[in-house]
Amino acid sequence: MKKLILILVFLIPTLLLSQNDLNENYMNIYVVVADTSQVYQDLKIKMIDLREKLNIEIDTMGRGYDLKKDLICLPENDQDEMYAGDYFPRRFPSKTISIEYLSLYNRESGEKSIGIIVGIFDNKNKAENSLKKLKDFTNGAYIIKANIYRGCLH
Repeated sequence: MKKLILILVFLIPTLLLSQNDLNENYMNIYVVVADTSQVYQDLKIKMIDLREKLNIEIDTMGRGYDLKKDLICLPENDQDEMYAGDYFPRRFPSKTISIEYLSLYNRESGEKSIGIIVGIFDNKNKAENSLKKLKDFTNGAYIIKANIYRGCLH
């Protein structure tokens, strides 16, 4: 019986600590989506137009669209060897515009569903303010509340 109690004394705090560590690796964000499509080039044209209208910087994080792969991705010769030639998601709060796969933010989105993201915010009010400005230029814009992993992806 003493062995069981000792095991529980050490095991329970370890499990609780692990759960806290796990929760600290995730964060709630609010993603403002201007438009969605399955066609990258259509969204790119709209993204450039919105950049001018909203005076927002485009941040592709070095990614482009690879027609052969049908994928938004880093170049094959990117210095990040792990993600070179592959998609690396935008995950942290920023007021920039980009085209992203929506499945990271909304699990119900199709794997190839992409959208114009005009901001990622850690505060719902900031996201709603961004959405209000966006609605002057596009119909159907919306906010996705997501809980995403913020730890290292390498």
